[in-house]
Amino acid sequence: MLAGDLKPWELTFRIHQRYGHELSLTERLAELDDEYGILEYGDRTVDQVDAEVTAEARRLAGAVARATGHGGNHRTRVLLTRAKNATAPHLPDRRR
Repeated sequence: MLAGDLKPWELTFRIHQRYGHELSLTERLAELDDEYGILEYGDRTVDQVDAEVTAEARRLAGAVARATGHGGNHRTRVLLTRAKNATAPHLPDRRR
């Protein structure tokens, strides 16, 4: 998704379908998939949920880099660089 291969809702749908709410690592993405399903009943917009999905994907990518002790392969480093340089439009920047 960070590379542009999937839309945010596609990422959450795939994660939710494969792991449900059982995997703590991806639990937030499963919850966000549920959020897409109830958008018409709440006060959030698709753009807001998309921004939160993107932020969670960036958080997970960063966790992988930290867990491995390096930036991983070239593709991982490119994605992490993009994630660092981009900001989610509806979420505060917490990189300080």
